[in-house]
Amino acid sequence: MVLKILFKNTTKYSKSIYTKFLQFHKKQYGLKYSLYTALISFLLLFCIIVQLKVHNIALIVVFCTIIVCFFLWRYVRPITEVNKEFQSPKIQSEEEFTFIFYEKCIKISGKSKAYSLKYYQLYKIFETDSFFYLYIDSNHSLLLDKNSFLIGSSNDFSNFIHTLSTVANPRCNVNGCCVKIRMN
Repeated sequence: MVLKILFKNTTKYSKSIYTKFLQFHKKQYGLKYSLYTALISFLLLFCIIVQLKVHNIALIVVFCTIIVCFFLWRYVRPITEVNKEFQSPKIQSEEEFTFIFYEKCIKISGKSKAYSLKYYQLYKIFETDSFFYLYIDSNHSLLLDKNSFLIGSSNDFSNFIHTLSTVANPRCNVNGCCVKIRMN
């Protein structure tokens, strides 16, 4: 049985495309990330102040160590990951990825590997004026250029993925997982 191809997209991952994605991701999740960091920091500082009042030096040292490790994890780790991704072969060599959408799954292939995803595995879907960002988890996304559809159109794909996201993913809320965003 031959699977019918509904949509086909080829997107070349370049530094400029990845930079756009990082800006989008920061706009989308940056405030939440910062608020969470601030809340945890205030709680740890409160614990340090309480321990200062009761003169418990051992716990002060423990909480200070925790807060330093927390800041390193929250700020240094993401910078390291972004730099690592910028240096990856897929960005440096501007690797082209092909996304083929079937009725029940997506086939993704690049120069070095190929794999498939079921639609329910998508975490969240965002649509901007020029891209679709199909999140696999909160930090990893498939980037689809709207101008690079070889089979089907970006408008038809938008309708398809919006409809599919509310049906295929049980984690969706009433508004669904697919969000259209106007980016200026």
